[in-house]
Amino acid sequence: MPTPSEDALARLLARTRKSQAAQEEGARHLALEVVPTFSMPTPLYVELASGSRVVDIDGNEYLDLAMGFGPHVLGHRPPAVEAAVKEALGRAWQTAMLNTTQHELARLLKEASPSAELAVFCNTGTEATMYGMRVARAFTGKPAVAVFEGAYHGAHDYALIMDDPKSERTAPASRAIGKGIPDVIGDVTVRVLPYRHEAAFDLIRRHADELAAVVVQPVQNITPRADNGEFLRALRTVCDDSGVLLMFDEIVTGFRLALGGGQEYFDVVPDLATHGKALGGGLPIGALSGRADVMSLLSRGGTKEGVFSGGTFSGNPLSMAAGVAAVTHLRDHQSQIYPYLHEQSARLAAAVNGFCEAEQIPAVLMSAESIFCMQFTAGPIESARDLHPINRAAERAFYLHLLDQGVLVPGVHVFFVSSAHTPDEVDRIIAAFVHSLGQLRAEGLC
Repeated sequence: MPTPSEDALARLLARTRKSQAAQEEGARHLALEVVPTFSMPTPLYVELASGSRVVDIDGNEYLDLAMGFGPHVLGHRPPAVEAAVKEALGRAWQTAMLNTTQHELARLLKEASPSAELAVFCNTGTEATMYGMRVARAFTGKPAVAVFEGAYHGAHDYALIMDDPKSERTAPASRAIGKGIPDVIGDVTVRVLPYRHEAAFDLIRRHADELAAVVVQPVQNITPRADNGEFLRALRTVCDDSGVLLMFDEIVTGFRLALGGGQEYFDVVPDLATHGKALGGGLPIGALSGRADVMSLLSRGGTKEGVFSGGTFSGNPLSMAAGVAAVTHLRDHQSQIYPYLHEQSARLAAAVNGFCEAEQIPAVLMSAESIFCMQFTAGPIESARDLHPINRAAERAFYLHLLDQGVLVPGVHVFFVSSAHTPDEVDRIIAAFVHSLGQLRAEGLC
């Protein structure tokens, strides 16, 4: 007799035949899909997206919690942003020349983000963190940067260094993610620090002479929590005392935790900050901003005294127009949007965690306002080091049942609520989570 998970998978496979065929066709031409979503119960190719929902090429509709991996604070295709993009399409797409919309978006970023005295635009979060690390090394004259275990800062070489989980927690050894990363990066130019641990401060002090910057996400993607303020404030103090720049990676938290991102939410001002995702209103964008004395090195370009950055599509008219519309709307409606996001997100977290506690299911829905990640492990979670062992069988079955219930969580398992999700839809999401957890219990997976 089939298990509940086997039944759910059979239903999904039966109704996603076009997506399966599309994946087979794509494999003939692509080494990798443009946006890999990692492991999904079945491939999904989206044809339509609007508000809180997406529709796949088979015609199946889902309540979407992927939200483009985070940028859609206002949901898919918010009317104000769509109108701005259509208007910009009628004027210019990409000219490689100056456009004044960059000034407007930079001004909006400066007004919202406490650290943003000057900004530079690029196309992705990966570019933004790469430029941030580069300008920090140039400004300080020091060769290394430090990152935290469990963090993600993009796909460039300096960001693809993580901790070796077999190493001592208080002094993590580093290792590269995948091949092609020169050994010297992990050995010399990137140091890994223990997250939310006093030992990180000791390591910063010990290596202050070589550290240009410490890079931190105000909220980590895989272990989101809203009580990071004390840790971030202590990190700010240690960096100041050690002569090390502090850089916030606000690619996910920017304009999501609050209009001013993690800086406003936790009341900590870094020297540099990276933005993306929500800043572009759903179109490709990245931004590095920060102290004027540090950022001014970029204005000298490729000279001996300057720092080079550049990209043909950086500051392109379409992304700038979308960003201006999105940030303006968030600014003008922040007193309604953020309390609503926090209320609906708190309802979701409380209901799911309450069910897990009542049923003694070893899982927790971690969250920092509208940023979520479900972890199938027992015990308190301070950092990624605490996520072992994970009940992978339960995890896989859970997302399978969610998708079967019409609730889409991406394969990275980090997900988001938007202002487009109605209270009734949040109720439906809660019901789907509870049903899926109940199926795991019935199947003996947790």
